[in-house]
Amino acid sequence: MKPFISLSIFAGLLIGIAGLVFLHVGGLGGAVLFAFGLMTVSLSGSLLFTGKAGYLPYKESLQLLPMVLLNVVGCLAMAYIGYYSMNENSLATLSTIMAAREAASWYGLIVTSIGTGVIVTLALYGSRKGNYLPLLYGVPVFIMCGLPHCIADAFYYWEAILNGDFAMWMVGAWLCSVVGNWIGCNLPRWFMGEKFEM
Repeated sequence: MKPFISLSIFAGLLIGIAGLVFLHVGGLGGAVLFAFGLMTVSLSGSLLFTGKAGYLPYKESLQLLPMVLLNVVGCLAMAYIGYYSMNENSLATLSTIMAAREAASWYGLIVTSIGTGVIVTLALYGSRKGNYLPLLYGVPVFIMCGLPHCIADAFYYWEAILNGDFAMWMVGAWLCSVVGNWIGCNLPRWFMGEKFEM
């Protein structure tokens, strides 16, 4: 049980690091550097919700609930660290992300989050076969397309809250991204069937 807790929190912290660098760098450069988060999750064997949702046997799917919540705890820890490094530019990037999430409909958030789930699962599919290029390219793809990643978004919401910007819509938007990511993470194995090697 202890490794499950620590590896789930650690995964959230790693994605939080990726989110923080994106806030500071922004654009394509920030999106490429964000890939550090998913690469280190893969290399360390950390338990990331979007890294496991498409691979866990369905009978073990209940593990995803505590996993995603512990990922959020890791994001909070990183958001607290990041709070002390925020500047005018990173706050502006954060504000842009928050505005996009607030303006999106619940349906739009679910649909766009499906795209992220597909990309993350296929990126990790490559790393499981020893090819990290899908991680390097896949992460910037979903970021530059504005597709929500529920764990990265948890970091952004925490950062916004720590900077005094809390609103109830954040909870609903985050839950929509969780649902969409889960659906998207499972699409590769649904479509690929027996060709999807777990």
